[in-house]
Amino acid sequence: MFYFNIRGLAEPIRWMFQIAGVDFIDERISLEDWKVEKQQFSKQVGQLPILYIDESIELTQVHSVMRYVARQLGFNGKNEMETARADEVCELVYDLRLCAVAYKDSFSSKTPDIVRHTVFRDFRNEPSIAKKALMRKHLLELHFPKYFSRFAKLLDEGEGEYIAGSTLTYADFVLANFLDVAEDNVNPDILKDFPTLVDLKDRIFNIPEVQEFIYSTRKSGFYGSNG
Repeated sequence: MFYFNIRGLAEPIRWMFQIAGVDFIDERISLEDWKVEKQQFSKQVGQLPILYIDESIELTQVHSVMRYVARQLGFNGKNEMETARADEVCELVYDLRLCAVAYKDSFSSKTPDIVRHTVFRDFRNEPSIAKKALMRKHLLELHFPKYFSRFAKLLDEGEGEYIAGSTLTYADFVLANFLDVAEDNVNPDILKDFPTLVDLKDRIFNIPEVQEFIYSTRKSGFYGSNG
């Protein structure tokens, strides 16, 4: 699988492979090299991730790849309702990321063509506190509370351990990854009013295979605050 050397949108795909014990080639392209490297992906409209299957099939678009992997590896829910809830949460997280992208005047990006992947990293790296003040204020006071309340409600209504119900789905990885990125890059206290989300995030990050993956990638310099 080709993706950037950040967590971004595709980190949950890597986790699913790791948890399922599936060997895969984790090809990472640095953001610094993207301007040149993207030329080789022009036939795939110049976007990542790209998943190559058996060297003969290529699958593009992050949610298509994610759901394909989830179906193949058993992270897609045990019934149609859990599948639908997982899809809902995945799209809500993506919507929330796009809310951040909309504040394009609050940060500078060296890779504007892929800013939806890098938005929180770009926000963190913006040196002007004044420039990003409005985005920070709206994320903390408007967007995060609204979406986090929905996630907490789904956890409560589902009466299960996980966001879509009783089984672990790809949506748990998507949400946990997003929450961790937002804590690292926006504010470490964003979940202070959402203890059930803290619990879910902690349980995902305490999965041994996820811990092992984070440890190995951190040693390679690919983790930490890489949004």
